[in-house]
Amino acid sequence: MRTLDTLTPKELGKDLVEMIDYTPGDRFYEPFRGDGAFYDAMPEPKDWAEITQDRDFFTYLPFDGHCEHIITNPPFRIEGRNSFVLALERSLEIATKTVAVLINHTMMNSLTPIRLERYKQDGWAITRIHIVNVKKWYGRYWFVIFRRSGNSIITWSLKNY
Repeated sequence: MRTLDTLTPKELGKDLVEMIDYTPGDRFYEPFRGDGAFYDAMPEPKDWAEITQDRDFFTYLPFDGHCEHIITNPPFRIEGRNSFVLALERSLEIATKTVAVLINHTMMNSLTPIRLERYKQDGWAITRIHIVNVKKWYGRYWFVIFRRSGNSIITWSLKNY
């Protein structure tokens, strides 16, 4: 259950949504709406999912099953499991231009070289990482923007040392 302490601050949501390059008419989707920090800042047309309001991201599809942009602060855990990779990979299937996620250091560690290579093969690249401080949360948070057909700002090695 999300509490006021776990909800994304409205001003942060607005500032991060403004970082997304889009064309008027592009469709936006917020799969973990919470109280709407990202959703409220998104331009129209837009859609949302929120499990507490009977729209489960893993079963509900926006628009015709795709949208141009997904922006979200995914839950860290669902039913005791790290849900970030599941949420990210479903987002990469639905979005056609951008997937932007606000994540913590644990989630950032889920972006392994093997996963990044697979995302690259599917046409996705991390094109921006913006670091923020949120006083009510622990430590730093990373707003990671994946773009289809973008140039990656990071490199990785598939070797194990």
